[in-house]
Amino acid sequence: MLEAFTHDPSPSMSFGIDRLARLSEDVVALAGPAARVLIVTDAGLIATGLPDAVAARLRAAGHRVDLFSEVRSDPTAASIDAAAARARAIDANLIVGLGGGSPLDVAKLAACVAVADAPAEAYAVMGRPLPDRSIRKILIPTTSGTGAEMTRTSVYGTADDRKVWAWGPTLKADLSILDPVVTRGLPASMTAATGLDALVHAIEACTHRRSTPVVEGMALQAIRLVAGNLQRVVAEPGDLEARGRMALGSALAGVAIDACGTGIAHAFGHALGTLAHVHHGRAVALAMRVALPWACSARPDLYAPVALALGVDPRVAKGEHELAMVGADRFEALLRAVNLPVSLAGDGLGEADVSRLVSVATAPENRPMIESNTVQPGDEDLVILARAILTAR
Repeated sequence: MLEAFTHDPSPSMSFGIDRLARLSEDVVALAGPAARVLIVTDAGLIATGLPDAVAARLRAAGHRVDLFSEVRSDPTAASIDAAAARARAIDANLIVGLGGGSPLDVAKLAACVAVADAPAEAYAVMGRPLPDRSIRKILIPTTSGTGAEMTRTSVYGTADDRKVWAWGPTLKADLSILDPVVTRGLPASMTAATGLDALVHAIEACTHRRSTPVVEGMALQAIRLVAGNLQRVVAEPGDLEARGRMALGSALAGVAIDACGTGIAHAFGHALGTLAHVHHGRAVALAMRVALPWACSARPDLYAPVALALGVDPRVAKGEHELAMVGADRFEALLRAVNLPVSLAGDGLGEADVSRLVSVATAPENRPMIESNTVQPGDEDLVILARAILTAR
């Protein structure tokens, strides 16, 4: 029998090539004809000129606009607090998050912190409930990977360098805008890493212990969209058709993990981020590269559909187990095809760090992801997986 479940509605999403051109209309609809807007972005995107162009367009439409760009990859609680302070200073009634997952996560939590009396760290790992209201927000991803525009989660670092998360309905966007044009300038290495992040989201969602038929449908479609287009966008950055499909795949994967959560690859991925600031997309892909064949062997019934979504021809395999394992091989082949660096030696990590990696992966902020994994690891499994991640070549 199917278990009962509730699927909460996702943020309003609008997709289209050059969709960003209608942003001023969206601002009026959400915050009025003379809105006070804070754009949260990062220094890398500032260098492209996109945030300034967006700000100029909004100012020309009669809105007051300020820019906040003090956001780094793996953002910090201090950055969120600073963005919230800037929002208060201009009495913002709308925050626009523009960028990859880091600016979007900062924008989401800053919109809550700005109306609260506690700093960002107070909400780490649900240390306290989020405020029941926030500044309204529009999220515009410039990468196709994190799905942060569709989730009610913010991931960030604390003062003691732990990678943590906050969760709550007030983190949800009022509107998410998917425009393939704004992802076109993303370097190939970041296109690969963020795309693999989306793929890991989708794989973990559809095999999650809290997955539902609704989640599975979205996640499997996300796998098809990302796996079928990632190599194409890495090789041909200007291919807007492929970039559009990647954007939709990333968003669908975001909706899927928002409904159920992530799994063991994210626990190890967050741990790699804590230990060595390994880019999140690369970190979770390296963890999935190792975790996928391990999980496929234990539950081929769960992972055979993943293999099909990855593009494996069912005729090449005899039975579910073989099909699932060929799917794991297909994931590895895709990771190699987009030139994702597999070795962590350049990040200062190796076999000597096995116990540290296991310890951080099982810390309170990461343990729920492991416990949500349908295939549950024993202590020896965790050590084996950690060693395989750290010694990959």
